[in-house]
Amino acid sequence: MKIIDRYVATRFLLNFVLLGAALYVFGVSVDVVIQASRFVDAADTAVAAGRYSSRVIAFMMMVLDFHGPRIFQFFQFMLGFVSIGAMGFSVAQMHRNRELTALMASGVKLRRLAYVLVLTAGLLQGLQFVNQEFILPNLAARLVRDHSGLKYDTGSQFPIPLTRDGRGTLIQASSFDPALITATGLVAIERDEKGNALRRISASSATWNAPDKKWILTGGLAIEPLKPGDTTNQKAAFTTPVDELQSDLGPELILSRRYRLYGPMLSTSQVFELMSRGGDNQNQAVRLLLVRFMGPFANLLVLAATIPFFLRREPCNMLVQSVRAAAFSIPTMIGVAIMLLVPTDGLSISIAAAIPFALLLPLAAYRLTELRS
Repeated sequence: MKIIDRYVATRFLLNFVLLGAALYVFGVSVDVVIQASRFVDAADTAVAAGRYSSRVIAFMMMVLDFHGPRIFQFFQFMLGFVSIGAMGFSVAQMHRNRELTALMASGVKLRRLAYVLVLTAGLLQGLQFVNQEFILPNLAARLVRDHSGLKYDTGSQFPIPLTRDGRGTLIQASSFDPALITATGLVAIERDEKGNALRRISASSATWNAPDKKWILTGGLAIEPLKPGDTTNQKAAFTTPVDELQSDLGPELILSRRYRLYGPMLSTSQVFELMSRGGDNQNQAVRLLLVRFMGPFANLLVLAATIPFFLRREPCNMLVQSVRAAAFSIPTMIGVAIMLLVPTDGLSISIAAAIPFALLLPLAAYRLTELRS
């Protein structure tokens, strides 16, 4: 039985790699064809700067630099769909080679193979957790780039609108570079509990210091408002140089507010830090945690409910079964994602997330127990 288990698991993993690679290469090819002019411009800029000697090599390196890190993002978002596809291919191959007939003739129940497939998919979900916690957070700034940042070898810069941090300070900047974690033209207004301005800080540029959670200012100046009784001649005395700005408004929060796809790339500790800020940040963090810890179980339940479409005792048309499986699994997984991510009027976040599991768990159990083996 261990030999059979290893055989089924190896075939599933091989099909997973082949199918995932095919989909990933197809997506990259389409993007390269559509955005060819931008990749060529970036290659020309790199050759002119002396980074590469050949235009062809520079073009290939630009594609690799832009799409290489995205393979981890692809794995994170497409794991559920690719797992179902790999399962379908694996069982269909065993049907074609009459391997299932030999197994049943030897007394092996088909339900045993279903359990092996679900367990192997669970191991892939474990890899997804490692990818989420240790790889994606380090690549997040590169993954939010668009094609306009190719030639500069950096993320796309954007202004920071007036934003309130956890201390009540209002911060804005004319430009923010996520790759260099540097903001230019930064202006901050520190306020008291009633919202009254205490002082205004401006700096030509500011760089984020993650360990100390503060911005290191270049050319920083702090201006305090005049108090009653002060004369205009004393105003200059209230303008003092300042080297740093304490704030919890770091690059992660800035990017998560600008890019909807940045939040899922944060580590769990960063999501809890986002939750501690309260307000809309807390709701966003709760949804991210639900997707992170409940999403893998949803993938496994949908996979378990889809297996009986392929793992059948009698010969059948696998093409028809594939269409039926796709008609069930794709809308189901999309529906689960909507329930986890999209706010629902009249339902709390936890209740909305529990509904898919209340439906999928008995369905998957019924489908597996009723499997004719």
